[in-house]
Amino acid sequence: MQPLKDGEKCNDASNSFDMVDEAQDEDHSKENKTIFFDFESCVEADGRHVPNLCIAQVVCNSCVDFDDINESCNTCKAHRLREFKFHSVESFCQWACQYPQATFIAHNLKGYDGQFILECFTRLGMCPKELVTTGTKIMYMKRNFIQFKDSYNFIPMALDKFPKTFGLNEEKGFFPYLFNTPENRYFGPWPDVHYYHPEVMSSEKSKAFFKWYEQQRGKLFDMNQEMERYCIDDVNLLRKGCARFRQIFLDMNDMDPFAHAMTIAQACQQVYRRKFLTQETVALVPHHGYRRRDNHSKKAMQWLAWQSQVEGVRINHARNGGDDGMTGFKVDGLQNMTVYEFHGCVWHGCPRCQIDRCKNVPGSNFSMEDAYLKTVKKTKLLRQNRYRVVEMWECDFDRLVAADPKMRAFIKALPYRDPLNPRHAFFGGRTNAICLKYQTKPGEKIKYIDVCSLYPWVNKYGVYPIGHPVIVTENFEPWDRYNGLMYCKVLPPKGLYHPVLPYRNGDKMLFSLCAACAQQKYQTLCKHSDEERALEGTWVTLELQKAMEKGYRMLEIYEVWHFKSFTQYDPETKKGGLFVEYIDTFLKMKQEAEGWPQGCNSEEDRIAYVAEYEAREGVKLEHIEKNEGRRCLAKLMLNSFWGKFGQRDNLPRREILSDMSEFIKLANDVSKETTLNRITEDFIELTWTDKKEFVDTTGTKNVFIAAYTTAQARLKLYSYLECLDDRVLYFDTDSIIYVSRVGTYDPPLGNFLGDMTDELTKPFGEGSYITRFVAGGPKNYSFEVHSSKSDETITQCKVRGGGGGGAF
Repeated sequence: MQPLKDGEKCNDASNSFDMVDEAQDEDHSKENKTIFFDFESCVEADGRHVPNLCIAQVVCNSCVDFDDINESCNTCKAHRLREFKFHSVESFCQWACQYPQATFIAHNLKGYDGQFILECFTRLGMCPKELVTTGTKIMYMKRNFIQFKDSYNFIPMALDKFPKTFGLNEEKGFFPYLFNTPENRYFGPWPDVHYYHPEVMSSEKSKAFFKWYEQQRGKLFDMNQEMERYCIDDVNLLRKGCARFRQIFLDMNDMDPFAHAMTIAQACQQVYRRKFLTQETVALVPHHGYRRRDNHSKKAMQWLAWQSQVEGVRINHARNGGDDGMTGFKVDGLQNMTVYEFHGCVWHGCPRCQIDRCKNVPGSNFSMEDAYLKTVKKTKLLRQNRYRVVEMWECDFDRLVAADPKMRAFIKALPYRDPLNPRHAFFGGRTNAICLKYQTKPGEKIKYIDVCSLYPWVNKYGVYPIGHPVIVTENFEPWDRYNGLMYCKVLPPKGLYHPVLPYRNGDKMLFSLCAACAQQKYQTLCKHSDEERALEGTWVTLELQKAMEKGYRMLEIYEVWHFKSFTQYDPETKKGGLFVEYIDTFLKMKQEAEGWPQGCNSEEDRIAYVAEYEAREGVKLEHIEKNEGRRCLAKLMLNSFWGKFGQRDNLPRREILSDMSEFIKLANDVSKETTLNRITEDFIELTWTDKKEFVDTTGTKNVFIAAYTTAQARLKLYSYLECLDDRVLYFDTDSIIYVSRVGTYDPPLGNFLGDMTDELTKPFGEGSYITRFVAGGPKNYSFEVHSSKSDETITQCKVRGGGGGGAF
């Protein structure tokens, strides 16, 4: 470790359900340190990256926002900034442990810097206790009292965008990272261009790079000096950008995002719950649904059907007339004086499966042992009443099914279905390349349009359910009398160019008019029967209504979650809506921070603009002044808000263990599904999730809101697709590329929430249009655009995860 001089540049109850509560404030001391850092790595011969430089800058929460770093700080008792340099991950990690209560922040910690730190901590026997990951990405890491967070999770943009966004004077430089190899401790002429890897740069960045590179000709290159300068500049950018972001967030929301959250989505949820949430509106949806015990009844029905087949008798049960209450107990099946009881292992406290006898049965206040004793008592009473009792434990049933192919085939053919799962109604955005290649003909132009702030528009103007649903499983009314979620079977029409309903096939969302074609990936003319074509799934009733308009037919309803109360914003009365106040707050900030629109120069124009905006959105603009930082954050607050409602409850958790007793306790916990990975002789990585019966309901999730948000977003897109029909070449969530011809329908354009806007106007000038389009699939396409701004043809290429330049 080589310290530089200070400042030197170098609840789910059985009879009641809960609602989301307001968030509570926590106290975070200003004495806590924030440490911004960045690694530079050399590339070994085998392609491995090995960090050979780290710059870390230490500030406290009192002085992180000050530009004059040489001033003394009353909290730090020193200069506001201290900077440290390290040449290995090991020295950085050992030094980091000297800062209790510190928060360490790096840009792309999850995919790069954090991976080195986790590996090093593990190797040194200093494993983090808390580790939150998404796949292999490290979202959050905590060891003792120090925590590591990723600034990219709050500010999802490249570091070189920070200066423009936050009004910083610094610029991100260039460095030949491919030249950073163990043998290149180099001093001499400037390295060749290819070491900077310019082919992966965007076209704008590439131009800036070549201009800068030309200015270096004739200069000498000192690898150590250039690498240190580059790394320090990056950390300066990171620190100043995060400080501006934090201060803007504090000014907007009176909350420090880095102290209270690990992502911008989580921070948005905190703000909503603190400032905007109305009590008794957003339901806490029980993870197991509203028919918890019915989740195991499907197996009970399968076993009863099998027993009926084996014994050659008719067993009465809940789905064929019931047991008539003759026994005085609720039993699973009855045939004369024989009672059939199927015991779900969790609900009845199986003594073989549920080792921890003191653990509570999920959703109850009695233990596994209590549940087992209750089951034994019931069986004893039945036998005392001269009933023959045939019992089957769930674990025994599972073993029988696994061992008997004939039994498996019999069960597979049974018609019993699982209860409605609301998550099955939650689909994402709609994306497709309809036409893979198109060249305009005389009289044609290809246009590229986009819905202005689609999801914020849905959040403000969309309809949302309030509270908990009524569950309907029998005696169904006509389908159109229900509002909510419906598990059903529908028959699509033939020949509809744009299907309405999403269909889940495995982990893929498809839009198909035939279930068999979707499952078989059938690419030729469909010849399947209506029964084979029918789609079975769970949808929001809003989408079903549209589907029926377009010729779909309802065949059968299996279950409905019907809501009695809804809320929707009324632009006339300015009342209603679930998220209106939240959206309007940040819409106002975003619009004011965008500055005055182009051409809005006179006082009369500006008065008219403010009046029109208020009339349309109900938002009065006041302090209109261009501010990229405020605009960026307000846009993030608008777009990163709703997704947290749809997050899964049972995300994988990881722990790195060295204590054998801790490992045995977790590995033998029958309520958890575990996988392990031996890291070293002394450490084991354990990844675990709760088994489905033991998943708790969390206080920020509501899949109804998520499902209604995406369904209404898809319907908004569909309202344009159905009008444009076969002229659509490509669409993605909120945008459409289509062929425009004289005398045909063109969607009207506007500048307000939910209006269509022209995606070509800003980069290429008003009246620009595409002349040639090629697509390789969703999120992979290229086009040639005639620019009215430069009066030339420009090629644009969009590839998922790729740069923005290139040609056909």
